[in-house]
This record gives sequence, C-alpha cells and structure tokens, in this order.
Amino acid sequence: MNIQKRQDGFTGQRMVYIPDHVEKQILQDPRISDLYITHIGHFPNAKGQYRDRPTGSEQYILFYCKSGQGRISVEGNETLVKSNNVFIIPPNKMCRYSSSETQPWDNYWIHFTGKNADLYTPPCEVLLSIEETINSRIEDRMLIFEQMLQNLEQYNNFENVLYANTCLKYYLTSIRQIENFRFTGDKPAGDYFSKALSFMNNNTNKRITLSELGEICGCSSANLYKVFMKKLKCSPMDYFLQMKIQKACRYLVNSEKRIKEIAMELGYDDQYYFSRLFSKHIRMSPSQFRNNEKS
Repeated sequence: MNIQKRQDGFTGQRMVYIPDHVEKQILQDPRISDLYITHIGHFPNAKGQYRDRPTGSEQYILFYCKSGQGRISVEGNETLVKSNNVFIIPPNKMCRYSSSETQPWDNYWIHFTGKNADLYTPPCEVLLSIEETINSRIEDRMLIFEQMLQNLEQYNNFENVLYANTCLKYYLTSIRQIENFRFTGDKPAGDYFSKALSFMNNNTNKRITLSELGEICGCSSANLYKVFMKKLKCSPMDYFLQMKIQKACRYLVNSEKRIKEIAMELGYDDQYYFSRLFSKHIRMSPSQFRNNEKS
C-alpha cells in the first residue's frame, strides 16, 4: 500500500517554534531556565504525519494522543500509542513517529529542555495511560496545555513566555504525579467546571448567558463564576469568547470562509459586531489578521 507521508501541514494545526532571541532571554531568567519549551503544537486529525530523526532531538519530546492512534519507535523499539496515552522520548535518541492512516491521531506535542528537565520529566520510553474516570481531570490538563500554547503564540511579550513555562512544570507534574493531580476536595465544583468547558467546546456556534450556562451545568451562575475566576482568572463568558476568537483565527488561516460565514459559525448574525469583538481582542480586524497570516 502506498502511504503518503507528510512532515507537517494539517488542517487546523497550531504550532510555535521559539526563536533564538527569546530562548536567550529564557536562559537568562532563573525562574524558567531550568525547564522550558522550545516547540509546542497541536496537530488535529494528523493523517500522514511522519517524522524520522536518525540522531534524535536535542530536547525531550512529549506526545499526548487525545484520540486516534500513532506509532512511536525509539532505538528500534516500537510502541502503539492510543487515545489518552502519553509518551516521552528522551534527548538524542534515534526515533521515528507516525500517525495511523485509518485512525489518525489528534496529537498534542511539546519539545522541552533545561538543566533540571530530568527532575520534572515523567518516565521516558514508557507508555503512560490516562484512564478516564470521574476524577481524571483530563479537561483540566488540556486547559493547561491550551494556556501554554496560547501564551507562546504571543512570545514577543516575555510575560507570556514566563507564564507558559511556569505552566509546563505543573503540566509535567500532573502526569508524573497523576494520583496527586486527580485528588481534589472540590469535586462538585470540578464536575460543573468540566461540564461548562465541555459545553463551550462543543457549542461555539451558540450564544448563551451565564445564567443559562449555570442551568446546563447544574449550579448557580454565581458559583460557576467563582470557580472560573479561581481556576482561570477570568469569567465563564470571557473564556467562552476567547474560545470563539481562537476558533475564528483558525478559520481565517485555514479556510476560505468569508468573514460573514465565520461570524455565523460562531453564533453571530451581525458580522460587524463580530468584527468589532475580534478587533478588540486581537488588535486588528479579521481581514488584516488573515492577510498578515497568509502573507
């Protein structure tokens, strides 16, 4: 069978490569120089992804397969990676990895390094499975990843870089000490917080009030507001808007949809109102953003 393999370039992909001048700043900052991200990304439905590294990578490479399947080979030892599996390749080891052709993986990945990286890193070359349980907190971990990626997309502001790399320590610890991460005395809040995140993620085409979201999650709007402020430092409605804006960015870069169509996809009948919201958060109009990203 002839398989078409691709190094990268997937619909909806997001990735950030930290430039040398930013890495130099990181190395001068003792708060994060011991552990920091050099590359990070998300390849959804990455059919045909293939990478062969005969001499390995200079950094650790972490893969989190949210769904689908892929194969990772390290020094000739191959592992099948499935949904909710984590696999870490240590530096300078011959490796190869690829997505399944029939069940392409939804692949979240991080390259990281630092003088103390080994102290934070979960076991390498071992398949780590994150079982879905009532207290698995998978969505919480995905949120940490999203915070790292979003902040590093704005790496020209070093405060964003500082925040993202501080989150990396927490992210790796959530895997390395998974039982501690799962233990929480706030299970009811965790339940409706997870419900809110799940609803938002699956309903970016809708407009909803805080009161309506509270009813859907089975809690008061006041309690939902409190838990979002505690966990994310923003209100539920602000976070929902951020999700919509990020989805709009992906549409603008990866599709030919008109701005009016994108507005409708995100629940806005008035494209001009949508454009004003977008401009307020991204500091440029949707058209300017599209032109800049495609130039």
